[in-house]
Amino acid sequence: MKYLNIFFILIIISSCSDESVDEMVAFEIFDNQKVNFKDPEDINREIIRMDSGRVVLKKINLPMNNDYLHASANIRLISTGDPWDKSGSFFIIPPSSDYSLIDLKNKDFPSMGEENDPHPAIKKFFNEDKQYFPPLELLRFITPFGVGYFNTQECCEKLKPVYIAKWEENISWSEDISHLMPILKGEIMVGVFVDTWSEKGWEIDANIVFSEPLEKRPKRASNIVSLVNTTPISTSQNGYDKFATKPLAANFELEKDADVVLYYLTTGHGGHGTGDEFVKKINRVSLNGGLVEEFTPWRDDCASYRRFNPSSGVWSETTEWKGEPHEERIASSDYSRSGWCPGSLVSPKRIDLGRLEKGVHEISISIPEAQVTTETEFNFWNVAAYITY
Repeated sequence: MKYLNIFFILIIISSCSDESVDEMVAFEIFDNQKVNFKDPEDINREIIRMDSGRVVLKKINLPMNNDYLHASANIRLISTGDPWDKSGSFFIIPPSSDYSLIDLKNKDFPSMGEENDPHPAIKKFFNEDKQYFPPLELLRFITPFGVGYFNTQECCEKLKPVYIAKWEENISWSEDISHLMPILKGEIMVGVFVDTWSEKGWEIDANIVFSEPLEKRPKRASNIVSLVNTTPISTSQNGYDKFATKPLAANFELEKDADVVLYYLTTGHGGHGTGDEFVKKINRVSLNGGLVEEFTPWRDDCASYRRFNPSSGVWSETTEWKGEPHEERIASSDYSRSGWCPGSLVSPKRIDLGRLEKGVHEISISIPEAQVTTETEFNFWNVAAYITY
């Protein structure tokens, strides 16, 4: 797959040493990259595959002098046989981190001491003179049901609603990451995770695009700190199901007074009919013990993505038409969900924390009505938070 854009031509490069600045430049990271649940057969030295192929990592070189106003993270995806909706993440390993995802596989990696599980929720922490910062999500996405691969199959054609002209051949997302410009420079490690359990899996393209050269450098936050990321990107990390029992807290320290903004990503999962995926759950974010934000992540526009979901199962529900009961088809992909839809981009919620004093501060995340895990039901939340100041 290649990026096609009618508005501009992307200039694809892998490094930049020229003093001149183009109107737009794109750094291609993954091209036709396979992401699936299968041990790798063909080893590409530039790409690290982890978690049986569900995570792909690559080092890229961005310009040290980043003289652009805007940046965007972009992904295009097509199913190569996986029919299911799955959570996905396009992320960066913070350059300030002394540990990487590769280190998390080691048995002697320092435990965070939570209930005999070394990595139930990956949080910022310190170990002697080293520090760990969790992966920072550039773009969170949810795969649709089998986009591309299942388009021409007879069973899926019969499922196509009359209001859909055709099944889409692929799906793409773009997220504005201009506020992350301070860490988008030099050598960085980037990756993509898809929570697939299919050997056939998915195929992705991914890039980062810079645009609009600066005439005058704008005033931006110069520090970015990743605090927590419960999305199971690490091989040793499982879906985080502890919100039912306690909040998740993370600390950060300011060397001087600063204006701080929190970026908060949250999606609820649990596929059974009454799971957290399909039931509204309030999220609460607190700073130093005081509530700063509470909201219920919920998407009720999922039917608008129907053209990307050819392999979604279809049922019928009874409605009324002209005073008479009427059976209407509804797809699994149409149902409302906790902050996401099959095929959707999930953008962070921006929370202004105001002017904070020098010293240590605590962010606490609570989902008090999250459901406990049982023998037959598993509910978990993919939550990520980072600050800029």
